[in-house]
Amino acid sequence: SGRLSLSEHNRRALQKAIANGMKVMINSGRHYTFLQPSLFDDLPMDVIGTINGACLTDRTGNVLEKHPMSEENMNAITKICIDNGIGLGFKFEDRIVTYANHQKFMDGYVQKDAPWEGTVLDDTEKRTHHIEHGFPLGTFIIGDESVIEPFENSIPGIQFAWSFRDGFDVFLKDVTKRTSVDAVLKKYGWHWDNVIAFGDAGNDTPFIEPAAIGVAMGNAKDDVKEHCDVVAPSCDQDGVAKVLEDLELI
Repeated sequence: SGRLSLSEHNRRALQKAIANGMKVMINSGRHYTFLQPSLFDDLPMDVIGTINGACLTDRTGNVLEKHPMSEENMNAITKICIDNGIGLGFKFEDRIVTYANHQKFMDGYVQKDAPWEGTVLDDTEKRTHHIEHGFPLGTFIIGDESVIEPFENSIPGIQFAWSFRDGFDVFLKDVTKRTSVDAVLKKYGWHWDNVIAFGDAGNDTPFIEPAAIGVAMGNAKDDVKEHCDVVAPSCDQDGVAKVLEDLELI
């Protein structure tokens, strides 16, 4: 949900689910370094999906699976951002690195005094981080929507997804949050009929839809809710806990 911490009711419910033998997995669009620190105290997770399915890590941040974009895609995104004054942060394996308009990116993407504020690297002058660390796994851009929207279909295989006003996720079309779940199911020999999935954003629908029970939170938009089996109260209203209780799983 993007909150800095779980509610006490949700935290207790998820811990009880784990004690009852269930696996809990966070599946986020965020980079590992931008995950809420309290999650690691609240939940003993084995694996974490990050960067919209492009990077699967263990709880210490070691990368288990990754899906980088091509150099051609990286260069095309960079050129668009430089030419149009768009703030550009690439999500590399190790951290988020800006390749264009650093301060614009920081002002739009990074909350002041957030615990991850100091983790973003400014490489807008040399743009060489990929040489040592590999090509980006995802992207976030900050700029006027009227400037960004004409480029939405300009790069084959790349998806521009509105996240908030003047903020867009940019990622590979064929890598989604489902990709992370598929990898974990394969690891444990499980199938989608073993999955309860919770989400509230458009990038959550790829794993809500195939789950045995797909749950859209109450704050989700209609295009998310139409893919789910259950609409739950929002996280602010302890929706995760209430669903687990209604299903008699805790």
